[in-house]
Amino acid sequence: MGAKKQAAKVLFPLMVGWNWMSKEERKEEWKEFRSNMEKMWDQFQDMQKATKETAEKQWGKIFPQLMEMQQTVADSLSDEKATLPGMPSAPFSPKEFVEKAKEIQEKINEHAVEANNRAFEHIIQRQQQVKEMVTDAANDAEDTLDKVES
Repeated sequence: MGAKKQAAKVLFPLMVGWNWMSKEERKEEWKEFRSNMEKMWDQFQDMQKATKETAEKQWGKIFPQLMEMQQTVADSLSDEKATLPGMPSAPFSPKEFVEKAKEIQEKINEHAVEANNRAFEHIIQRQQQVKEMVTDAANDAEDTLDKVES
């Protein structure tokens, strides 16, 4: 044992064993850290994917119901264009107006779902990059331990 470690153990008897781990013990700690971090990231991403799938299923049921409700309202409206005395007639009948609104909503829904999917994939890719950075940092720490010990 080196003189420095011996002096520290004599001067600080309560600290015996603190930061005086062997190289193998420190490497094992880094391996455990890396393993735990990778497991946590995988679990977190699995949770996010499950949440996204559930939300998509729910929205897949709700949106058609909303469109069906609007169609029910449209079916109860008149096909005649509204006019006021002395004014030109409206370009759409109330029924046509609701139909146009539904078409626009369906297009908006398609674009919103597509944008949501792209954003989610972007988030997952960035999280994967962070996971790789943590793994690389743990590997670098192990490499540094090898260099310092030798």
